[in-house]
Amino acid sequence: MSQHFAMAVALVIVLAACSTRPPDVGPATADPIPLLEYELVDVRSGERFTLGGLAADQPVLLETMAIWCTTCLSQQRQVVMAHELTEFHSVGINVDPNERADDLAEYADREGFDWRFVKADAALVQLLTDRYGFGVTNPPSTPTLIVADGQIRALEFGRVRSAEELVSELEDS
Repeated sequence: MSQHFAMAVALVIVLAACSTRPPDVGPATADPIPLLEYELVDVRSGERFTLGGLAADQPVLLETMAIWCTTCLSQQRQVVMAHELTEFHSVGINVDPNERADDLAEYADREGFDWRFVKADAALVQLLTDRYGFGVTNPPSTPTLIVADGQIRALEFGRVRSAEELVSELEDS
């Protein structure tokens, strides 16, 4: 009997580890969220900013991505349409350690994306993975986070959302 119980516990642990939905971070979290105050640098303008600072003005749609990721490009095209429907900030964070900031800036310009893009350093990647697991560094799984009201809420990873779905998620924040 105890062997079956141990196997059941092991199965629950494995299933939890494989979940595509990272933990939500919301009001129940008493600790400050370091990611909100981490200084980011836009690869095109050199502007320094924080997610917390942006979110004080409007909600922020945050996506981890890579230049080579076609799923990311599909999601980003939906973000363009979402910007036509409502106002919010967007930030793309490139998590591929093999890509360069200059190439990311060229990509954003070429695709006509007018929001902020950041090249993640090791410390930023660590903050992201500590909070949301390693799935956040897998660009094709469309890791998307909403930053609003001092909170960061992870959306379910693994699919491209329509502009309307993105707007709905932003309005729910």
